[in-house]
Amino acid sequence: MSYLTCYCFLILVFFSISVGTTFTSGSRYLRNHCYPCYLRSIGYGANQANPYVKQDVDECQVHNGGCQHRCVNTQGSYHCECKPGFRLHSDSRSCITVYSCSIGNGGCEHDCIQLSAAHYQCRCKPNYHLKADSKHCELNDPCSARNGGCMHQCVNEGGHAKCVCHTGYKVALDGKTCEDINECVTGSTVCAHSCFNTLGSFLCGCSLGYELGADGKQCFRIEMEIINSCEINNGGCSHQCRHSSTGPSCICPQGFELDADGKTCIDTDECSNGASCCQQECSNNAGGYECVCYAGYRLNTDGCGCDDVDECALNNGGCDHLCENLVGSFQCSCHPGYRLGDDSKRCIATGNPQETVFGQEPIVQSLPQVTLLRDEFAHFPDDTYNDEEEEAEARGEHTVSESFVCFDGTFGPDCTLTCDDCTNGGICNADMDGCICIIGWTGLICNQTCPEGTFGQNCSMKCNCKNGGICDPITGKCHCPPGVMGEFCEDGCPKGYFGKNCKKKCNCANKGRCHRLHGACLCEPGLYGRYCHLACPRWTYGSGCSEECKCDQQNTLECNKKDGLCTCKPGYYGTYCQTKCDADFYGIGCKNKCNCQPGVSCDHTNGKCLKQCPEGYHGENCDQECKEGKYGINCLKTCSCHGAPCSHVTGVCICPPGKTGSDCSKDCPSERWGTGCQEICPICENNAICNPETGECVCAPGFSGNLCKEKCPLGWFGQNCQMRCGCQNNAHCDPITGRCACSPGWTGHNCRKACDDNHWGEDCLQFCNCSNSGGNCNSITGQCICESGFTGLHCDQKCPDGWYGTDCKHQCQCANSANCDHVSGACTCAAGWRGTFCELPCPEGFYGPDCMNSCKCANGAKCNHVSGSCTCHDGWTGATCNQKCEPGRYGTQCKQTCNCFNGAKCDHVTGGCICTPGWTGPKCQKACDYGFYGENCLQQCLCRNGGTCHHITGRCLCPKGWSGLACESECTQGTYGVGCLQNCSCLNGGLCEHETGYCICHAGWIGESCQTACTTGTFGIQCKEKCNCRHGVSCNHMTGICDCPQGWRGKHCDKPCLPGSFGERCAHLCNCPHGIPCNHITGECGCPPGFTGNGCDETCIPGTYGLNCAKACRCAGENQNCHPITGECICASGYYGHNCQLTCPSGMYGPNCENQCKCKNGGLCEAMTGTCHCPAGYLGADCITACPPERFGKGCVQVCSCSPGGTCDHVSGDCVCPPGRTGLNCEKVCQKNYYGVKCQQKCSCKNGGLCSAFDGSCQCGLGWTGRSCEQECPPGKYGANCQMECTCQNNGTCDKITGACVCLAGYYGKSCEHACPSGFHGEKCQEFCHCENSASCDPETGMCRCPPGFYGNECERACVKGTYGENCNKLCECEGNVHCDPVSGACMCPPGRTGRSCDIDCKINHFGPNCTFSCDCGWNSQCDSLNGKCICHDGYIGPTCHEGGPPQLLSAHFGDLLNVQPRTPYKSPVRYLIHPSKHRP
Repeated sequence: MSYLTCYCFLILVFFSISVGTTFTSGSRYLRNHCYPCYLRSIGYGANQANPYVKQDVDECQVHNGGCQHRCVNTQGSYHCECKPGFRLHSDSRSCITVYSCSIGNGGCEHDCIQLSAAHYQCRCKPNYHLKADSKHCELNDPCSARNGGCMHQCVNEGGHAKCVCHTGYKVALDGKTCEDINECVTGSTVCAHSCFNTLGSFLCGCSLGYELGADGKQCFRIEMEIINSCEINNGGCSHQCRHSSTGPSCICPQGFELDADGKTCIDTDECSNGASCCQQECSNNAGGYECVCYAGYRLNTDGCGCDDVDECALNNGGCDHLCENLVGSFQCSCHPGYRLGDDSKRCIATGNPQETVFGQEPIVQSLPQVTLLRDEFAHFPDDTYNDEEEEAEARGEHTVSESFVCFDGTFGPDCTLTCDDCTNGGICNADMDGCICIIGWTGLICNQTCPEGTFGQNCSMKCNCKNGGICDPITGKCHCPPGVMGEFCEDGCPKGYFGKNCKKKCNCANKGRCHRLHGACLCEPGLYGRYCHLACPRWTYGSGCSEECKCDQQNTLECNKKDGLCTCKPGYYGTYCQTKCDADFYGIGCKNKCNCQPGVSCDHTNGKCLKQCPEGYHGENCDQECKEGKYGINCLKTCSCHGAPCSHVTGVCICPPGKTGSDCSKDCPSERWGTGCQEICPICENNAICNPETGECVCAPGFSGNLCKEKCPLGWFGQNCQMRCGCQNNAHCDPITGRCACSPGWTGHNCRKACDDNHWGEDCLQFCNCSNSGGNCNSITGQCICESGFTGLHCDQKCPDGWYGTDCKHQCQCANSANCDHVSGACTCAAGWRGTFCELPCPEGFYGPDCMNSCKCANGAKCNHVSGSCTCHDGWTGATCNQKCEPGRYGTQCKQTCNCFNGAKCDHVTGGCICTPGWTGPKCQKACDYGFYGENCLQQCLCRNGGTCHHITGRCLCPKGWSGLACESECTQGTYGVGCLQNCSCLNGGLCEHETGYCICHAGWIGESCQTACTTGTFGIQCKEKCNCRHGVSCNHMTGICDCPQGWRGKHCDKPCLPGSFGERCAHLCNCPHGIPCNHITGECGCPPGFTGNGCDETCIPGTYGLNCAKACRCAGENQNCHPITGECICASGYYGHNCQLTCPSGMYGPNCENQCKCKNGGLCEAMTGTCHCPAGYLGADCITACPPERFGKGCVQVCSCSPGGTCDHVSGDCVCPPGRTGLNCEKVCQKNYYGVKCQQKCSCKNGGLCSAFDGSCQCGLGWTGRSCEQECPPGKYGANCQMECTCQNNGTCDKITGACVCLAGYYGKSCEHACPSGFHGEKCQEFCHCENSASCDPETGMCRCPPGFYGNECERACVKGTYGENCNKLCECEGNVHCDPVSGACMCPPGRTGRSCDIDCKINHFGPNCTFSCDCGWNSQCDSLNGKCICHDGYIGPTCHEGGPPQLLSAHFGDLLNVQPRTPYKSPVRYLIHPSKHRP
């Protein structure tokens, strides 16, 4: 027994290796030094159980034993085998092909022909041919030759050709040609109006006024109505929809507001939001609200206030005796001797215990009953039986009727009907005296459909259709009108109404139906238009007038606009009036028979007998020739010419070209053609004949051309050369017969059969002369086909070096100086290489010849597969690469020096810095980014609300107003600032802002600490609201509620106490006799002179004065007024002088012109009221308010056109441009190198610095710094203004412009992370952006990115009126063509308007553009919402209507007023303190 001294073992993981397979990292040698041991074992390896016993090694596991096909392992050895069809080459490893039919039929699908010992050939059965692989066969395709003779497509069905045509065509009778299908004739087009046939298809057309629908078939009437996004389902809106460029915009009516979905309108509760004006109770409803009064009150005509109801005025309040009206109620009382009953209304006599008895029913005597034996009243329905008939019945009046009795199976009113007259499926009854109608029909002979509202057998069933639904007379099914649905048409509104409760009226003509939701008119058939008020145009009918009448318009009087039925003109009949009356018939429906002499016909329209015309003519004046095919007297005879026309007089046939004879039935004789066969045929060659109709030559097979001179082109033969030749393999075809002449190497009928073995050339008659080829040669040229590895004219030479295989055409793939076998191409590898083609180096860990030596390299170092030397990875050194780089060094051969900061360590392989917690970056110089901290900056900060965290520990540093570990807690109320350590100082409930401590005051308070109450006359948040109280009283500084004086009430103290009450808060009850008024202030009974009304709250009407206003004024002057108390004649406001004839001079106004005008800024005042008329640029009651920004001119109605930054003169509108801009509207930016006001200063920027058009400051380009960009960046700096520090590693140099990194256009920096600064773009950011209006540009392309409000290539153009936003692509949504802000789109409302769309009028006491200003007008005046001008009422004057007014009733001065002495009218009149009063609401 022999022993092996090699104890190592080898574990290999291999897979099946084919030719060209390479090894991957998946093939691992797990033990060092085992590879050489395995190779030296000569078929055996070490046994782990018994090291001294040899164990067989499977050589096939390594490189398949070197075998090309299959490796077979044996005990202590192995050998190679080949697959079937191959044999082992002389190297005992490679396999070469065995060319023999004996093995698997040579791979042939059909027949295998053995040509020689080493060569064979596959052949196919008849009607088959070889595929490209020369082994498999496929059936011959009959469509391959001349497309099978088909005109369009050829389909192979079981070896036979079948012709198929394209869509729109059909196969002709010859089975090959395709003919066009006339879809317009077959009726398959379904065109609504007209049809036009095309080759392979058709086109539908529409009549004038219609357009073709999307389906290409239907026609729709063209109506000049704007089609917008609101037309489909109302844009999704529940109410009103407005079309805009961005789609449908939903709008709600008054009293509704949009829900969150932007589509649905929900009711606004005016009662809860304070918008109602109700004095007592408020009741909300959909779309509005309604004021309701308490019992005993009636709603005032203003819809808000409540007036006491005088119940006694109507039927004495229901009282028997006396009725007394009370505030909000009434009371009944009785005369002496009576008392009130339990109902508090009836009066019962105290002396008579018996009370009136109510409720007894009257005695009604019944009429005498009359029995009517036979009365025709009984035949009428109940609802037509009227009172007169009832009286007649009671009087015994009857009507005698007459009837017939029919016999012998007859029936009807005159006994003329029989069972044969039953129609529409009706049958005779058993008594033969009437018809039994089928369901849906009625009448004596079943000729009537069921009356409207009935259906079924005998029309006895009642229809349940609602809302105009039509009932089917047979089934009773309801056919609903447009807009109505449901089984019984119950889901819809009656005609003329729409809405949720069907209470809204439509605007549709004839109370037409409309859409249930939005009321759009739904036209019935025969109508169209927005309101369905237009009848269909002539020759159209149906729904939407979309159907075209099919009537022959020339013969039709009218087309029914609902159903399209044709009403024919006299003389025509048929469904479409297309047929003329038959001979001897005329008139409407052609039902009338002519009454003319024999042989004379009549006019088909009126029956008038026609005169006998000469031969060949007809018509009323015999001036019309006979129609084609007719001749003779009155054109009554018919031609007999085999389809040819004839003479309209004699009937002689007029033969077409190519025909002759009396009846045109014969062809022209030879060599003649054309009309009358008078033309001579051309000289047709090659046995061609002449066409008798056209004179063209009809060529014989094999020829073509006008005179048949040309032979058929190559590949074609037969009649007109239209047959395609079937010869293959470059064979030639006879142009007449199509017979094939085969090329060399082929034979057979179609030249499909190749030459047999050892034969070649034409007809395969030549023999092959070859060595080392099995005697086989090329069947066309006779060239020898050599075996693998041989070449030469006779295959007697080996392949040259570098080539192998069949014809030596395969180039050896052996790499790395390996030897190549000339037959198989197998490679013999040099030292250090392996693989099928020696393309692979030795496996990792091995080197040398046959890869027998083991490498000793450590730490992943690579071993030279030829020499075995080690190549160390970065960070390792030593002969076997087993040593790390010393500290501070790294990289290849440890030659590079580490460069780390902040205590970071250096990786000995890459040199990368391993940062300590809190640091990052290539050199650990950068603290963690915002929001991160800790090791590798991977931990995310938890700080909230703007808090920052420490980059190492993560501890949060909170901003003002926040506290907590994560700054999650807002400062508690009362504290603020950093750490919430400062205490707030807000008073009166003011809230403290948690960051700054700023006090947010409640309504009614102002000041830094909310310590100051609103000044008198103001209230609300920040005291911005003005009190709106009458009589000069103030209001609560917090709520704005007026503090009313004695005798007054209401929200604004504008209403006197209700009748019967007076004094403070009207809490006191009057004690005045009935009919005597009570002073609503003092409670005194009776009114003082000059006053009247239930509460003495009304002044005397003009023309009266004094006590009870009983005296008449006697003022004669036109401009004089009468004092309501004294009757004194005083000048009206705006007049003075004797008899008050003089108007006030300029600058004065009021009574006696004593008041000086208070108009500011050159405003003019009216002489009567003092109202100011402001000049251009000013607004307000006293013209003290200048126009707001962006407004100027009279009334500030004009919008400034200054570009952004420009200010507008509020008077003239002239633009004052800011520095850097110029132009009439400041629309231009300063030219290059100029800046400042009016662009008059010149820039000093150098080296490409960008000059600010505003202040001339320089924005330096990359690589430059200094005030004028005159200095280059110092070493170690780069970038914009030289502020970037260079971070290039590995001895990189820093470019002053880009920082050493080569970046794409538009970026710079080490990692190209910096985009070009504003104003630059392009390569190295050296190109200027040519953008205006503060626009930025794309850093790569320089394309300007316009801010909202501008557009254009350089953003030089402001948005045109009506547009705004980015690229000005949004449309303003402002009403009334109002301007909008070009940036935000906010509407710039004109004076008197406000709201998002300027669609809201100014609230009371607000005016000017966007209702910005508050009015200063007094209570008894009206503020003009456009300019703030005060319009005074009730005698008040002054710019703000605070002066003058009617006399005021004050108890303290009442006596003084009575003692006023009258003065002359032309002197200063007596002054009275008068407060206007109104009738109580």
